[in-house]
Amino acid sequence: MKRLVAAAGAVAVMTLGAVTAAAPPALADVLVNQPASRVCIGKTITVGVWYQQISGGSRAYRVDVYGPTGRRIFARAGRAPSAAWKFWRVRLGHAGRYRTDYHFREHGTWHKYGVTTRARRC
Repeated sequence: MKRLVAAAGAVAVMTLGAVTAAAPPALADVLVNQPASRVCIGKTITVGVWYQQISGGSRAYRVDVYGPTGRRIFARAGRAPSAAWKFWRVRLGHAGRYRTDYHFREHGTWHKYGVTTRARRC
């Protein structure tokens, strides 16, 4: 429960209007945990998803984390759980920029939300 409360502060409640500028604002069904923007080398970032039924939309998601060289270092896909958050910890082993991409399916089209995290020596 303590972990959920701490994560709730970092949650980015996505709206489809934020994912695609042309789409009218609507509440999203898949919520994401936004990773920290800066971490020390060797530490982890937490990525996660949770399905909150608002309009009965899709639960489909994909999460990819790319390292400083552009190589994918983490990938998950599936249906977001509705009972509780699903979290994964991803260790950042090298200095540089890491990119986390969340993909959501809406009306048969995939939409993307990306976050950048910088890993540095501490």
